[in-house]
Amino acid sequence: MREYRYRKHVRWGQYFFPIASGVVVAAVWIVLASLLRFDSPGAQVILVLASLLSLVGLVTGALGWWLYYRLAGVAITVEDDALVYRYRGGAKRFPYDRLEPLRFPSVRYLGGWLALRSGGDTIRLTVVVEGIGALLRELKAALDVRGLSDRYDKDRLYRFMKTAEFSDQSWERIYAVFWNYSLATLAGVVLGLFLARIAGARPLMTVAWMIVSGLWPTLVYTTAEILFGRRLAKLSDPASFTCPPRDPEWERALYRKAMAWGLGSYLIFAVLVFAATWHRSGS
Repeated sequence: MREYRYRKHVRWGQYFFPIASGVVVAAVWIVLASLLRFDSPGAQVILVLASLLSLVGLVTGALGWWLYYRLAGVAITVEDDALVYRYRGGAKRFPYDRLEPLRFPSVRYLGGWLALRSGGDTIRLTVVVEGIGALLRELKAALDVRGLSDRYDKDRLYRFMKTAEFSDQSWERIYAVFWNYSLATLAGVVLGLFLARIAGARPLMTVAWMIVSGLWPTLVYTTAEILFGRRLAKLSDPASFTCPPRDPEWERALYRKAMAWGLGSYLIFAVLVFAATWHRSGS
């Protein structure tokens, strides 16, 4: 019997948020202590702002920890007579014959959740649950075999299943390309700073160069994901209620092409803007 849980970035997030907020607060006060003369004019205002920033960091860390801690403790199983939702406070059973009609609030290929209600219990299973597509097919099969197909709208369930499968595959790709994507973004920011300095750009324009240069990997990634989504939509089969599995080799080839086009487009854009900036500064 398969157990479905939220993805590993959620399970690690419960540790990340308090650590990150602590680091941010400590950094604020270390920098403040090293740079600020507490008897200087305006020191009290700066201290108040630093305190507010620290408070925001601590509250954000606490809220992030609480949310991810709760989700990290969730485990879902599709058993013989019910869907069982285990969480840190206990467990909820959703017998198939007592389920109210399933709901699927979602935006196609972007996200959403499956809402289940039985009696006074309600849960939401978001597309961040690992294997959410397989969970939907298990739940559908359990309902169908008992003649409970009236518990869901077939077309809506199929549309949500495609969104869930796409999200599941997209998270797998994010894990696979995360470090390369991060390095490409950092390289873009450094390149933007370098070009802005050569062109003699002013501080505000330098920041703009760095932002735009750091965004092109995101545009490449987004374009590739759109193409992955089109493939999934084209090859999905409503009759068998299935979506195509990932094709990692094809995905890598598409990423390489998208990166080549993206980098080429960025360089052309950068040369044109660089020339215009250089011309203005020279004149």
